[in-house]
Amino acid sequence: MNTVNTTENPQARPEGEDREHLTGRTDAAEDAVDSAPTADPTDADGAGEAEEAGSPRTALYVRRRRAPALGFWVLLSFLVPGILALLSLPLFGFGDLRGVVNFVILAMVVIGLPLAAIASFVDARRHRREDRRRG
Repeated sequence: MNTVNTTENPQARPEGEDREHLTGRTDAAEDAVDSAPTADPTDADGAGEAEEAGSPRTALYVRRRRAPALGFWVLLSFLVPGILALLSLPLFGFGDLRGVVNFVILAMVVIGLPLAAIASFVDARRHRREDRRRG
């Protein structure tokens, strides 16, 4: 039977969970995929046992929550100050492109770096609290 991995805990699989709505397949179809032999990794053209079996083995990753990942928040914490710095350029009298680039990078570092650190701290605290509830 194929396993359903979650991003939070790849080994966890709830007992008796109805996964047909996720895969569109019944348990009989999953058993057929599980019993299918895997393709030979040395087979260069890929026309080995995978064609005989009908379909290759697959893994299905499911996100249980809709919360964005930490990377999204870190990227956002750097991009927002950079965009705001670009929008505020008419307020300053920069004479050349070098001054503009320095101003934008400085805003991204001075404002974005602390925001990224705060986002990382909040994410770490949230995951620690979830682990305490599970364990």
